[in-house]
Amino acid sequence: MASRVYVIELDRGAGRRRDPRIPWVYVGSSAREAGTRFAQHRRGYRSSGLVKRFALRLRPDLYEDLPAFRGSAMARRAELERARDLAACGFVAHSDGNSYGKGEGSWSEWGPQRLAAVGEHADRAALELVQSSFTPLDADSCAALLHGDRGFWVADHIDPADPPPAYGLFAHVETGALRERAAAVLANAPAAIA
Repeated sequence: MASRVYVIELDRGAGRRRDPRIPWVYVGSSAREAGTRFAQHRRGYRSSGLVKRFALRLRPDLYEDLPAFRGSAMARRAELERARDLAACGFVAHSDGNSYGKGEGSWSEWGPQRLAAVGEHADRAALELVQSSFTPLDADSCAALLHGDRGFWVADHIDPADPPPAYGLFAHVETGALRERAAAVLANAPAAIA
């Protein structure tokens, strides 16, 4: 039976963040579909207490680039590798009782090549921001919103007290890489902007 890796975003109660824009995540693997396994975690079935208490949502942008694995041992190795990969770009990634990235000070954001593996998620998030913005967005502003940048200018585009889900979703990615994706979305979706 094939097993897959999944990633669950945890809310702020899970622990102190390395960067306030980048949440803690739980990385797991299962032969079950990610949505089913997420529901099981929420109910407490074979769930880490951390996940049961703090699970917010699945983060397919952090795992859908991985293939299905032919066994649980291979999936388990991929799970731990993904947890370390996420810790290397700013997340605190909890997996199998270990928290990777906790207390480690430096990390490096994903660049264009790494983002390309899950680019459709960034594109959908950019389109969501374009469609929900109070004023037209250019590629720079869209990238800054995807990155979760703060400032007085944010209120010109979104309500900072109740931002759309895409705001800050890609805080672990270089702004330049986000700008490239946002420019492509803006160029290819003129109807969505009008």
